[in-house]
Amino acid sequence: MLRIRLGVSLALLAFGLSPALASAATSAGEAASVPRVALTDLGRAPAALPIRVAITLRYRNEDQLDRLLDMQTDETSPLYAHWLSSSEFNAMFAPTSAQYALVIRELQRGGFRIAQTYANRTVVDAIGSVASAERLFNTQIHRVMQPGQGERYANALPAVAPKSLAGLVRSIDGLNSLTLVHADYARAHRSRGIGSDLAGPPLKGPVNPEYNLAGYGPLAFSQGYDLPQQHQITGKTGQYYTGTGRVSGVVIDADFLDTDLASFLTYFNVTRTGPATTRVLIDGGPPKGDGSPDSVETTLDVETIVSNAPGTTLYVYEFPSFSNLQYITDAYNKVVSDNLVDTANSSFGGCETGFASSAQAWDAIAKQGAALGITFHASTGDDGSEGGCVQAPASGPHFVGVGGTSLTVDSNGNWTSETGWSGSGGGVSTVFALPKWQKKITNIITTGRNLPDVAFDANPNTGAAFYYGGTWDNQDDPLGGTSLASPIFGASQTEYDEVIGKRFGLAGQKLFKFFKKNSYGTSPDLFFHDITSGSNGQYSCKTGYDQVTGIGSMDVWNIEQKG
Repeated sequence: MLRIRLGVSLALLAFGLSPALASAATSAGEAASVPRVALTDLGRAPAALPIRVAITLRYRNEDQLDRLLDMQTDETSPLYAHWLSSSEFNAMFAPTSAQYALVIRELQRGGFRIAQTYANRTVVDAIGSVASAERLFNTQIHRVMQPGQGERYANALPAVAPKSLAGLVRSIDGLNSLTLVHADYARAHRSRGIGSDLAGPPLKGPVNPEYNLAGYGPLAFSQGYDLPQQHQITGKTGQYYTGTGRVSGVVIDADFLDTDLASFLTYFNVTRTGPATTRVLIDGGPPKGDGSPDSVETTLDVETIVSNAPGTTLYVYEFPSFSNLQYITDAYNKVVSDNLVDTANSSFGGCETGFASSAQAWDAIAKQGAALGITFHASTGDDGSEGGCVQAPASGPHFVGVGGTSLTVDSNGNWTSETGWSGSGGGVSTVFALPKWQKKITNIITTGRNLPDVAFDANPNTGAAFYYGGTWDNQDDPLGGTSLASPIFGASQTEYDEVIGKRFGLAGQKLFKFFKKNSYGTSPDLFFHDITSGSNGQYSCKTGYDQVTGIGSMDVWNIEQKG
């Protein structure tokens, strides 16, 4: 039997399980990938309880795929920015049709019904019972009580894939329904007398009387970070780069109200020239409108991207909730299998060691996306260094990990200063090795992948004006977190793609290569703002790279002109 490391082993999560179960899990070598989550064991789950799983398969010729990605990001290579089509990727790297069919047959023989297959032959979704899952994967599934989440189920032993699938299975998601990730937005604090100057458009929203704060409007970000939106298209008087012809993606667990987005744009006099948003429902999707708690997050994502790139086409991939990591796996694979978007934003995450195999599967799917030219990016979290645990999916090297700052601009929206935000997630991965493109960078810690890569505004006290539920809500306006920083990056990237007339691909690797070659630049032609003050608890901002703000925030236009 082939042992598959799952992200959660209940025996090491829960307190009070039998010594036999705890011993079995420990001897399987699962301890390194298990989070410190207190669960109450309620005994075996009902045999008939339905479970939906996502099986992620390994690629063929993965060493060749890695070499291809290096060449796609190497300006001296004839394959630079030569993105594969979906059919080309499938022919060279996807599991074969026979391998995919074998996984399907084994699931069916094990009592599962196939719920979803994908054209890229990377993921198979199947529905079965607890009894079927325990037999097929040689595990036990228990009912548990998760603090703050209520009753859930989780596997008490590591899963073991059938011997016939040896070498094919990368990850099995769905054997637990624990909530291990969360959205990364942060609300402002009561800070009387701070930040209410220059309230109103175009720079800020209205004053929130609860906090006496006025959140930044899109001008602060597009001008402050010198997005292409601020620059006229050569030879086209009065026309600016707005993401026209490019496609942005958002992956999240909630819907939003189109009327909120429209009211936000109207207030700031932003004309949306791109088409109406397309929603792609994953595994049935969430409740419509603002009926989910994380509708706050989705609204922040779409308001930030569309207001800063009003010409972009927007797809929102909506899955039901964070209660099953299988939903996230399906969403990412749908993004890649459809191959419609140029960028894909994720404003959520959780401690990577809590679900290491899932994090690795998500990064592998993002790697496939990179070969197609898709830029995946994710927030690094709002809890600082989080006791040394960095956040996935951002920790995957095929994601751009976006950290947080406190931004100050002048009355015209020009960048004046920036410090590291205390909540900016950052540190060193214990799941992913140091990628070679982060090597030989001052202040990089060589034991693993370093986060973040870059940073943008995230401090909620210097955060975004936020229109939600038909109003400028006193609770959520202004709003920040690295959930703001990541879609700012997304808007900048989709406009960058418009300027160069194609996808950008593996942006993290390209940005570090650019940084090694050009450093920060010199004023007024800065490429990055080197942020040297601030701390996230464990790490402090320094000259050069640091684990709070990465290589800094970007002057997007200057990077594009030099690049």
